[in-house]
Amino acid sequence: MNLPLLTADITVDVARMSIQHIIVICSFFLMLITIIFINGFSIRLGDKEINIGGVTRLLARKDEDILLKENLHRFSEEVDHDVNGELYDLVDNLNYKIEGIALNEHCYFTFEKFISIVKSELEKRVRRNNLKQKLAKTNRDNYVNSLMRNIESQYEKLQAKVNNLNCGEVYADFSVIKDAVRNILYMFFDGSKAILIEGCRKKNKRYNEYKSKFKTASAKKSSCEYPIEKNEGYIKDLEWS
Repeated sequence: MNLPLLTADITVDVARMSIQHIIVICSFFLMLITIIFINGFSIRLGDKEINIGGVTRLLARKDEDILLKENLHRFSEEVDHDVNGELYDLVDNLNYKIEGIALNEHCYFTFEKFISIVKSELEKRVRRNNLKQKLAKTNRDNYVNSLMRNIESQYEKLQAKVNNLNCGEVYADFSVIKDAVRNILYMFFDGSKAILIEGCRKKNKRYNEYKSKFKTASAKKSSCEYPIEKNEGYIKDLEWS
């Protein structure tokens, strides 16, 4: 059966159209393009969804991602603050062990100076922002030996000054307390490492919880996937050192 309407050629003679008609047609297509550009639409092909246009929707998705990113940033800062506080608490707790060494080997008036030397050296390591990198890049013995050299050098300088005074105070030779000091420094290394690893794990747990909430791939990568990868690297290096 032949259907003339289906086989007929449909043509538009633009030359014969009035300017008003052309303007109306152009305005219609322009309005259609604007609507698609602003609102957009989606086409689902199986498991995949193709989004066309939709500036408003895209901006809304980005706004949601910005809020998520800000929440994660605040959480990360809170974890860093807690980790820093725990590291200082570790140094304070080690003070009691340092006092035990000092009281056994020093007069009452000299043991505070000895405590100050050890404590200031440990707190200096905590204050530095690269403590995590330092612990991850050096092994246990090398790190403790570096601390020992600094403490021994300061101790001997103070001992020399005291020996030139007439107050009668005496500092025991460093060799007498060296092993005890080394054990405390190992406690600092191991304790700091455990605190830093726990901080990285706490962050990664939150990052993994937030990954599926991000609407854009770039935000998910920069806010979750990259930090997770970086923290896993720290954990691996810290556990190895």
